[in-house]
Amino acid sequence: MKIIDRYLLKEIALSFSATLLVLTLIIVGNTFVRLLADASTGELPSDLLGSLLWFGSLKQLIRLIPVALLIGMMLAFSRLYRDSEMAALRAAGVAPRHFYRAIFSFVLPLTLFLAGLVLLVSPWVEQQNLDLRRQINERPEAAGIPPGEFVTAGSSSGGYTALAESIDASNTVMERFFIRAQNGTQETAIWARSAVLFVDSANGERVLQIRDGYRYEFDRAEPGMRITQFDEHGIRIPLRDVAQASNRGSIPSQTLWQQSDAGAQAEWQWRIAIIISAPLLALLAFPLSYSAPRQGRYGKVAVAILIYAVYANVLATVRGMVDRGDFPIFPGLWWIHLVMLGFVFWLLRKYYGKPA
Repeated sequence: MKIIDRYLLKEIALSFSATLLVLTLIIVGNTFVRLLADASTGELPSDLLGSLLWFGSLKQLIRLIPVALLIGMMLAFSRLYRDSEMAALRAAGVAPRHFYRAIFSFVLPLTLFLAGLVLLVSPWVEQQNLDLRRQINERPEAAGIPPGEFVTAGSSSGGYTALAESIDASNTVMERFFIRAQNGTQETAIWARSAVLFVDSANGERVLQIRDGYRYEFDRAEPGMRITQFDEHGIRIPLRDVAQASNRGSIPSQTLWQQSDAGAQAEWQWRIAIIISAPLLALLAFPLSYSAPRQGRYGKVAVAILIYAVYANVLATVRGMVDRGDFPIFPGLWWIHLVMLGFVFWLLRKYYGKPA
């Protein structure tokens, strides 16, 4: 490798690493604040906060590697233009193809690494997120029943009040459980030694399985009360909605590729789009970073971010259309990459005469 290639490779790698580090801190910070807000309202168990933070941040970080590459390269080349090093290199006969040789000596290994993350790691991360969400849905906190606190929902004519005196060490069994439900003039009160919240596999609804207790039923319009002792009793109560993630992102890439329906193909093309965007944005960074003497260093970086935002939003929009069947699977998302490639060639011809 020539000295100039090593120099350019070092500049690109350092700028990319710094940009990725900053984006990582932003992602982790934003994810932590969002999860902490949910945990403070009782919607998320605090003991699962670390796992949700790890998998949520990793999922977002994989998708931001291409934009980190674009911004990092823009900063690297902008510095070369600012310090007149780019003018000196061009005067010495260094053509665009020499720059691209250094660029892709870094970008190609990075793209292969990104492909492994997107095709193999990302579905596994999504599956872990889904497993955590299912676990949360089976915990009392997901039903809005924290230990030692009365919880009331609904109106005076139709609602419920519940209390779990304590929750065991596994965070699944509510001990000394009480619930009072009202529907018009009819009221029902239940006290039990224990209650377990679980998800019914048949219909996906959450059910409270109550053990060893009493059920009191009475109607204010009629005299008398009905008392029933039971060993086990199951009831469905109004539970707060917990966001349900689509499981298509957790499908292994090999299985996804073999499916022909629109939804599976939209997800497959989306994963490939993340991989393709890395070398495509690397191609874009070099001509886009061109600047005249004494021109601002960061103006083109803002333009690059705007172009990426348009590119990513068009990809996301067309992906949704393919998923819904409003746009054909072919050309699907592929034409967007061709448009971006044509834009890169136009910039090369504008600033350097011809792509080389």
